[in-house]
Amino acid sequence: MRWRATDGSVTTELVLLTPILLVLLGFVVFAGRLGGVQQRVLSAADEGARAASLRGNPEAGRSAAIVAVEANLGDAGLECVDLTVEVGTDDFRRGGHVTVTVRCALGLDDVVFAGLPGSRQYQASVTEVIDLWRGGD
Repeated sequence: MRWRATDGSVTTELVLLTPILLVLLGFVVFAGRLGGVQQRVLSAADEGARAASLRGNPEAGRSAAIVAVEANLGDAGLECVDLTVEVGTDDFRRGGHVTVTVRCALGLDDVVFAGLPGSRQYQASVTEVIDLWRGGD
């Protein structure tokens, strides 16, 4: 048998391309998990705004929003290092609105891979209209 110049080239190409493909796959997983956490924070803000809009006064709305946000994030398995829930009740009346803003700081090792250094701040804000026909007021 004669040796040809192309013998072993597929193996060499595979050895060179495998690390690149693994890094690309890791990046896709990383981006997907970060996006998933952002969606969970948005969902928590939405639940908080909805809970606040169903209450009869601003104080009860604020309390309900905070409880709903914490419960939603807890159910999603997210433990924020720094959680801030702001409830805007300036226009809290029938036909008005309530706005809930959630800020959650998470370590990247909690979100993506264990041992990954650093943290990321997530923020979501949702405004819910207060029903004209709800009780209270």
